[in-house]
Amino acid sequence: MRLKLILVLIPLFIALAASTVAAQKAPSSQPAAVDPVQPALAPNIEAWRQLGFGMFIHWGLYSELGGVWQGKPVTKGYSEQIQSFANIARADYAKVAERFDAAKFDADAICALARDAGARYILVTSKHHDGFAMFDTKSTDYNIVKRTPFGKDPLKLLSTACRKIGLGFGVYFSLVDWHAGHAFDPDNNNPIPASMEPLIEKQLRELMTNYGTITEVWFDMSSPTPEQSRKFAAIVRELQPQAVINGRIWNNVGDFVALGDNEAPPPGLQPPFEVPASIYHDTWGYRSWQKREDAEGKTRELVHGLVEARAHGGSYLLNIGPMGDGSVVPFEAQVLRGIGAWLRAHPQALDVGAATMPSKAVVAAPNGSIRIARGEWSAGTSFGFRNGYSTQYQTTVVLSAAVSSPTARTVMLHFEGGRSPASARYRVAVGGQVRDQGEAQGLSNDLGPFTLPAAQTVALTIRLARPAFPADDLGLDFDAVQLLPVSTRKESTP
Repeated sequence: MRLKLILVLIPLFIALAASTVAAQKAPSSQPAAVDPVQPALAPNIEAWRQLGFGMFIHWGLYSELGGVWQGKPVTKGYSEQIQSFANIARADYAKVAERFDAAKFDADAICALARDAGARYILVTSKHHDGFAMFDTKSTDYNIVKRTPFGKDPLKLLSTACRKIGLGFGVYFSLVDWHAGHAFDPDNNNPIPASMEPLIEKQLRELMTNYGTITEVWFDMSSPTPEQSRKFAAIVRELQPQAVINGRIWNNVGDFVALGDNEAPPPGLQPPFEVPASIYHDTWGYRSWQKREDAEGKTRELVHGLVEARAHGGSYLLNIGPMGDGSVVPFEAQVLRGIGAWLRAHPQALDVGAATMPSKAVVAAPNGSIRIARGEWSAGTSFGFRNGYSTQYQTTVVLSAAVSSPTARTVMLHFEGGRSPASARYRVAVGGQVRDQGEAQGLSNDLGPFTLPAAQTVALTIRLARPAFPADDLGLDFDAVQLLPVSTRKESTP
């Protein structure tokens, strides 16, 4: 690979995302419009967010098939789901395990590659939709230790290798299980019958017990009930309280939002979120007939995605799909090393960014009051989920404005025509000053006091004080927000 060419060309492709980071650090003739009070994330979520870049690994029986069944490429769908898309019977698919010897699997080499790429943790498929457990489990003999010539536990090997070199370790776990009884569904939206819950619970407990400290647990697909989502998350939180749980456990039970496959963060998206990205958008599992060309172009594309995610305050999870023999595809290794070379030259690119605020300030009236109509606020958004992939809906998690007063003033905040759920409590920040709405304090009561400095533009934000899920919607509506000088407010009181 011509690394010098990469180092020259990549910045041209990431200018837009990198400018966001630069704007947060460079002085400007206009007031900096960055929210000084970030969401109050739990310490484990913030620690994970600071890591920011992980390597995803999709490896299983499907890797041995390489996207081919009965001598023909299966061109429909992702190759890790070949059992479904080729309509392979369970008995026939299970026979693949007999030749799955993974003779070239090297956990130390895979973890070293992740480190060389600049990743700070790895996340490996412990069980995909095919239900084949890629770890030593007592819940079923349908696993890599008991059914394959390889006969070892790759999760144990990978977790040990990660600890040796200081990488975090996480697991992917599918809530769809074709071997345990789920039917093929092109949308993978299967409900979880009560009869399947003990298997899921036992496997989760094994995963959370036998592999040391877990950084992240990545659930995927299915259509669990809210009770099931809470039950599965509780197992993780009981046994691995520092681990973060992705939003695909559904029903707004997770710790962060997982965007759609290879989805770029939309404007205004608020952290915490993670971008799951694959080197080839057509598959995550190994595909023998995949076109692999232009490693330099692919490196530029993925660096752009990484920098864009970090500039927005999110994390980036980049997938590789090792071959059936356990070795990493040379093209993928080349691309990862190219990313690592660029990051070593630009280490600040992994710094976590923050959401920007409006640059145009609402200026105080002659009497010192400031009125911000509903349409003048900027919305910071995220996504909530009910019980599956197709249930995504947009949420507003923060409202932001910028305000300025020619002279220093002490003000109270007043909602004009405020409407919200009775249980909602809000956190208002003016500059670095934070006030939480009290339990008995409705929107009709003023909030404050806040001090406005003279002739400076400061950020004004409204969030939920204690969201149950980081992407919970504010549920807030109003005609306008007023900042009223304390003296004016007292004079207007009968």
